[in-house]
Amino acid sequence: MNAVIGPFQPHPPQGRPPYVIAHRGISGKAPENTLASFARALDTPGIDMIELDVRLSKEGEVIVLHDRSLQRTTTGNGLARRYGLEELKRLDAGSWFDPRYRTERIPTLAEVFDLVQKRYWVNVELKYDAGTRHPEGMLERKVLDVINTCGYRDHVLCSSFSGSVRSRLRQLDGAIKIGVIYNIYRDFGRLPSALAAPSGAVVFVCAKYELSKRVVRDARAHGIAVYVYTLNSIHDARRMMDLGIAGLMSDNADDLVPDLAGRPLPA
Repeated sequence: MNAVIGPFQPHPPQGRPPYVIAHRGISGKAPENTLASFARALDTPGIDMIELDVRLSKEGEVIVLHDRSLQRTTTGNGLARRYGLEELKRLDAGSWFDPRYRTERIPTLAEVFDLVQKRYWVNVELKYDAGTRHPEGMLERKVLDVINTCGYRDHVLCSSFSGSVRSRLRQLDGAIKIGVIYNIYRDFGRLPSALAAPSGAVVFVCAKYELSKRVVRDARAHGIAVYVYTLNSIHDARRMMDLGIAGLMSDNADDLVPDLAGRPLPA
């Protein structure tokens, strides 16, 4: 079993490879955002962080699910927020990927923390739905409540595409580590430093096709770590390393670990 990891640091220590981040767990080989996918990541020493997505059930439980609706990754139908946790737990969240995962269920964030046990950091992406009937700020409060109850405050990065979500997180917790997720349609032309400033974000996350040398220069000048998704080939991972990217998100993070071992980031 992996040892407990120390508090989250946005930048890898000098002389070591970039962080390897399991995007929705090892989602290329197990159903995304399930305990099976996260457990597979835990079986791979050298992975640093697990990334996952959270939203609220009908009664306000923090569940781990990427889409607003249920039909892509479960046997359910319709918007997840219209179902209570007990109803959601009856759904099969794994057989869409492979029949052998038919016993997988939608996990809660607390269940993931209980599984991980601080052996890896967790990047919690907060999904905000326009039109939700939940009160404004409820998602942020509930997520922080789970983080604090589980004793995970020093071991998480809370990230979001939404500037409003990031600002509310900062208002609720002055020290929680926050990440900006870049939206090319809304944020086009804005640099990491400008997007990070309102919430004091320490990490800038973008897709590989959204990355530019201008972005990297600006982030580096302002001490912001850059993480890139979704890097599912060794070629892409090496290219990002050459640019000095601090975190590599992959659906097959276990495949990146052997290749990156012993490859320090460029100075």
